[in-house]
Amino acid sequence: MASAVLNAAASTAAGGLEMCRSRTGKDLYNCVADVIDRMASNIGAANVPETQRALQTAAAGLRAASSKAQAISAISRCQSVISGYLKQVRAAGGRYVTGLGDTGLTSISSVLSRAIQLVQSKG
Repeated sequence: MASAVLNAAASTAAGGLEMCRSRTGKDLYNCVADVIDRMASNIGAANVPETQRALQTAAAGLRAASSKAQAISAISRCQSVISGYLKQVRAAGGRYVTGLGDTGLTSISSVLSRAIQLVQSKG
């Protein structure tokens, strides 16, 4: 169940990032923050509060960012946290880890990578 929710949220977020492509600077950071916040909300049914919190923290960091470096740093920190969660999931044989999720975290990490690339190229 968690994988389906995480993958669906990531798919929706990937589409949302495409809508941000026409923006630059602070407007871009806010758009990406909105996408990440929606992704955090959309994964609620998977009961992964730690993952949600990491995404919400990244979105807040993006909204506070005043430079490309700060924006990338906010997303990178989140991606690092998600990678750590994914390691825990893999150590559990790919099964659901309470509060974190399951292998669907791979999709979440992929969206964060796309967000970093977008900010690097357009920020």
